[in-house]
Amino acid sequence: MSTLLPPATPLKTPGTTPRTPSVNTHAQGIRHRNRGLVLRTLMQHSVVSRADLARLTGLARPTISELVKDLLDDGVLRESGQSQDARPGKPAVMLEFDQRAVQVIALDLSAPDHIAGALATPDGRLAHRLVRPNDGYQVAAAAALIGELSRLASHPPLGVGIGAPSGSSALLGLSALLAQTIDAPVHLFDDADLAADAELRFGDGDSDFLLVRLGARIGTAIRAFDDDGAPVERSTGARELAHVVAGGDPGDTCPCGRIGCVHAWASVPALSRRLGAAVTADQAAVLAAAGSRLGTSLSVIAAAVDLPTIVLSGPASIVGDDLIAATAAAVQAASHPSLGPAVRRSALDDAVLQGAAARVVAQEFSAR
Repeated sequence: MSTLLPPATPLKTPGTTPRTPSVNTHAQGIRHRNRGLVLRTLMQHSVVSRADLARLTGLARPTISELVKDLLDDGVLRESGQSQDARPGKPAVMLEFDQRAVQVIALDLSAPDHIAGALATPDGRLAHRLVRPNDGYQVAAAAALIGELSRLASHPPLGVGIGAPSGSSALLGLSALLAQTIDAPVHLFDDADLAADAELRFGDGDSDFLLVRLGARIGTAIRAFDDDGAPVERSTGARELAHVVAGGDPGDTCPCGRIGCVHAWASVPALSRRLGAAVTADQAAVLAAAGSRLGTSLSVIAAAVDLPTIVLSGPASIVGDDLIAATAAAVQAASHPSLGPAVRRSALDDAVLQGAAARVVAQEFSAR
């Protein structure tokens, strides 16, 4: 798998003129693109032959043979036996993509007090899931966790995918620090986008939906399907949801400085403070109040973009029956009784980690 990583910089000998690299960079770029095309094709088809790959990719058979040999040597492919098709001549040897051989280091920085990380594969499986405290030094904690996971990887990681709340300033300087930790590309993503990707690929996202990620901040993302049934990402003003004034009791002061924003009612830090101050009997009321304000704001977005489903993603201790029921009631109250969107909880506990793996694989394979 090492050939998927960025090439090392040639060393220079003091007092000499560096020689031009012997590898033709243009040819190397074509090879990387061809490799990415083969890998994407293999991910889309569970088992194929070399002849199938040539037909599906349009690449010449000698090129396919050379690429397949390299991928077999890297452990990304494996031969799974001979074809059972009744054809003249020698049966073709079938090739299978080994999902476990492509590992991504995924980090979730959406929680206010801890960082979660894992080694993730393209099919959404997580290995060595680790949680470390965030004691105010998020960049250092993230770098340390990435180093820990890289040492646990069975193959050189394809890349690092990090999900964080949109607009987070805590990640400044992270890429420079990670360059000293791991020799792999680092990608930063909005945590709500990653949770939506995971919901679409690994969850129940079979129709248009608005995903709301409750974490250190409130993030939103929309996923929809085109006329041919292919998923597309829709960009709207939904990201501004956190700072919509929810009405009623103004509540806490929002980090933006205003009073009454949804963020001050329904973000994980705000709800954790309220739940910690409430006696057990009042905790359901705290969640219901937050859900009511969240739902009122969501109804405007859902109506504007005509979405049938709202998916709430976040800690199970907060995104539970009380919050969901109150959110759904507020959405329905502001909508036509028979046309309002359904509200449900995401069934994915590690949506950000799973989404990070899918995003990194898609970007790295498409870029090579």
